[in-house]
Amino acid sequence: MNRFILGFILVVVGTAIGFAIAHYYPTFPFDDKINAVDLLTLLVTIFLAVYIPIFLEKQMHSHRFEKDVVVRKIEGLQSSLRDVNRTVTECLQKNTVSTGNSHAIVNSFTSISNELDTLITLIELCHQRKLDMDLTSIKNLRHEYKRTVTGGNFGRKVFKYTALTKKEEEVIYHKLDKELCILIFKINRM
Repeated sequence: MNRFILGFILVVVGTAIGFAIAHYYPTFPFDDKINAVDLLTLLVTIFLAVYIPIFLEKQMHSHRFEKDVVVRKIEGLQSSLRDVNRTVTECLQKNTVSTGNSHAIVNSFTSISNELDTLITLIELCHQRKLDMDLTSIKNLRHEYKRTVTGGNFGRKVFKYTALTKKEEEVIYHKLDKELCILIFKINRM
């Protein structure tokens, strides 16, 4: 309602300025006839001048805010995955998995699962069903990554990562990171 009042005020002010110029500067040529096309053009111009800044920018900022929240969650998920990757690299270099490293890996995978569930919920709230296949792929890669990192005799004290396991872990980690980066691009394009 306020927008229509603003538009009406702009028309009245414009008309008043026109009459003032005609009164104080009589040498300034004016046509006394009102052209319907020119009036319609004026009204459309005023409408667009009010509509674009008020409505469209508000809507764009609202969608941008939602996208930023989702992107930050994806970046948090990538950070948690990076922590697991670093811990596995550290364990391979030390040729042992300490109790602290074991707990860090288990806690990281708990965080990864929770972050992924939150991410899926946020994307569903944004009504982005187009991303279901991407999310399914990411979930499958996460399961595969967890199985690779914690598979076998992970809970035992003498567990060690082999170079082959580390190579497989790196491949899956990079696939997962790539899928998350692609998801960020897709979200930003929507």
